[in-house]
Amino acid sequence: MAFENKVVHANGNDFSCWFEGKGDKDIVLIHGEIHGKAYWEPQIREFMKDHRCLAYDRRGHHGSDTAAFGFSVENQTRDLRALLDHFGMRRPRIVALAFGSTIAANFANQNPDRVESMVIGAWGELHDALSYLQRWEVAGRLSAEAFEAGGKPALVDLLRREGGKTMYMVIPPEGDPLREPVIDLMASHSAAHYRSGMLEVASSVPDLVSRFEQLDLPVLGICGADDPFKDEPEMLSRMKNFREASMIEGGGRFAHWQQPGVFNRVARDFFESGRVR
Repeated sequence: MAFENKVVHANGNDFSCWFEGKGDKDIVLIHGEIHGKAYWEPQIREFMKDHRCLAYDRRGHHGSDTAAFGFSVENQTRDLRALLDHFGMRRPRIVALAFGSTIAANFANQNPDRVESMVIGAWGELHDALSYLQRWEVAGRLSAEAFEAGGKPALVDLLRREGGKTMYMVIPPEGDPLREPVIDLMASHSAAHYRSGMLEVASSVPDLVSRFEQLDLPVLGICGADDPFKDEPEMLSRMKNFREASMIEGGGRFAHWQQPGVFNRVARDFFESGRVR
């Protein structure tokens, strides 16, 4: 059964959303930069049994690729707030990955009463966003040039040759069954987003940690053992209710997609009991 795409106008932009499930608990899933909502399918199928689940393509991504500007973390936080309001999600559980975790943390800093708890995967962007700028300036330019020269097929060819080797190091290595799906996901955006949108996101991340670590909010960090940019739990060591789960073997940046059974179990156990196995 495929999920129905719902187009929602919020904060001046159209967003492609999946809104599935039932129950008295809500979960919102926020993807990372040049990713997309598609990789949350295993989580929605698990949690829709007893939650209302929202996943959306962030502005500039896939079905929401209509914005020509406005990619800052602050504006994307407004996007999140507007979408939660639209779907009547008052106090959801949040699951966020990579640069999605910066949006989630910024939202929680501004709206601590609107978050029940949070799972953040590959969350180094909370404190290390600026380190991406130099890499992304080069990789984004190469991606934009390939896309402009030959469309998505040309960019896919580039990522097959260089992805995970000289650019976008989070792309799984050759032989990983998710290498091609990840390449397809990351090659599905506009040239303008590779050229400038990614840089706007990374350069706009505020000082999140100093406020985030003061929140009385249950937060679980999850990282794949093969992620090239592993979590640094000590960066949130002063956060009273933060814990980092054991690394997920057989998972990289996309551990929730590569090892969904493990990821879902750990996340569900945390949401329901606060325990980390």
